[in-house]
Amino acid sequence: MKHALEFVRYLRGLRKFDSFSANKAIDNINSEEHLQKKVLSRETLNDDLRRYLGIPEISMTQVVVDPEAVNLIPEEIARRYTLIPYQLQGKSLMVAMADPTDEGALRTVRIITGMDVAPVYVREKEIKAAIRQYLTVEQSVAQMTYLMRQTDNETIAEKAAGELFNNWEEDAPTLRFVYSVLQEAVIEEVSDIHWEPRQKDFVVRYRIDGKLLKKHILSASTARTIISSLKVMANMDVAERRIPQDGRMTFSVGTRQVDLRMSSLPTVFGEKIVVRVLNPEMAQRSLEELGMRPEVKVGVQGLLKHTNGLILVVGPTGSGKTTTLYALLRELNAEEQNIISIEEPVEYQLPGINQVQVNLPAGLTFAVGLRHILRQDPDVIMIGEIRDEETARIAITASLTGHLVLSTLHTNTAAEALERLLDMGIEPYLLASAVRGILSQRLVRRLCNSCKKGYNISEVEKRALRLPKPINQLYRSQGCNKCFGTGFKGRIGVHEFLHYNQEIKELVLTRHNSRDIERQAILSGMLTIYEDGLLKVTQGLTTIEEMLFTTSEIER
Repeated sequence: MKHALEFVRYLRGLRKFDSFSANKAIDNINSEEHLQKKVLSRETLNDDLRRYLGIPEISMTQVVVDPEAVNLIPEEIARRYTLIPYQLQGKSLMVAMADPTDEGALRTVRIITGMDVAPVYVREKEIKAAIRQYLTVEQSVAQMTYLMRQTDNETIAEKAAGELFNNWEEDAPTLRFVYSVLQEAVIEEVSDIHWEPRQKDFVVRYRIDGKLLKKHILSASTARTIISSLKVMANMDVAERRIPQDGRMTFSVGTRQVDLRMSSLPTVFGEKIVVRVLNPEMAQRSLEELGMRPEVKVGVQGLLKHTNGLILVVGPTGSGKTTTLYALLRELNAEEQNIISIEEPVEYQLPGINQVQVNLPAGLTFAVGLRHILRQDPDVIMIGEIRDEETARIAITASLTGHLVLSTLHTNTAAEALERLLDMGIEPYLLASAVRGILSQRLVRRLCNSCKKGYNISEVEKRALRLPKPINQLYRSQGCNKCFGTGFKGRIGVHEFLHYNQEIKELVLTRHNSRDIERQAILSGMLTIYEDGLLKVTQGLTTIEEMLFTTSEIER
């Protein structure tokens, strides 16, 4: 068949649908020759067949999943055929399928359940998420709870630790649950997993796009064995429960590999563990992907052309400063450059860059490391954070002696960074000569493109928010299966870029406060974080509520 349309016509001419012939023809159409011609994808063709056969399409968010129906199919079968039963209707079993025309899958379900099967079409991604939620995790919890009732808690914890490297799928339901949660977190782009023992239960919470969401509530008796399993995986001391510990491991999901950084903390109800999911894709983001306006991007790239000076990225904890520094290092990375960074900790490994990790027990602080880095003939130095006068003084000295230095500070605005360095004891003449520019930033949640909707705003609201007159419509979140009902998917940066000019330099030399410096920067063309946030709102990238919440600590 030379064209997909001929195949569809061929199917319409059949009196009876022949699955084998159809699948064979699908494979023929999706051959390399047809893919290059962009004739028709397998997903599109399956969708056409589904429509032709009158099979309905639903979303898993539109139905109430019946646990009794789900448990009729083993997880292995559900994964093999990408399907999940979700409802019982008399003698019929409603089954969500990625390919409802798969006769082999339908026959298998009929044999296992002994019921009539009513297939519906659901997108593959939704079905896989449902399998993780209703089969993998729930079955692991049930098995754990059963074992806890039968065996002493301490014995289970020891058994879990001993069986870690055996066949966890068959012998260790605790590890099966832990593995499922870690896998789910990576797929759903969770940044942190909180494992929290409480007085009456054990809670697992995910931080998604900066917000904590309660995901699993378990029996309090499962806490110790789960915590023990996590500590073994991260090479932590299982027997030590009185002091905090840190650990690290590599975790694979399909072809993806992520680093997991674990931190334990003893609480009154037992040890709490937080797992930071370090997605290497975060370190590969460009300046545009970070949400920089074109003029900010051009200004920052202009700073990187200098061979010396100090560039600062400022903001509170969790505002994406390190990710921005990595993006800047990627812009600078070249064979002719000797780039050295000192960080605490090294979150992502960057090819071509010499990364040093602070080691406080061994006496390797930022200041000590910096002194030795200066003997390594560096062109560019990245300092994870300037925390004290000693580190600040060495960084500024390095920037004045032929090195380009990049670092971060914890301040709310760009202007406050200059005031903070003066307060640390840095002489105004040194600061005035060293600084090239300062970027302040925050992260706001990005509206989900699949479910955001516009709404009209009144003139009173426009005046109160200082919105431009032509703007009559803003957007708000609705919530759908793609954003897990939150209405947001991912985050984007809002920035203010203080370009260090002669007027600001004179204010620094005369020790003016941050308000005077910010006022001059605005006169020189700087947009504040609040103003950049408003631009993101009017562009439909986030909501006015999200922007106001993120910038609430900044006096406007």
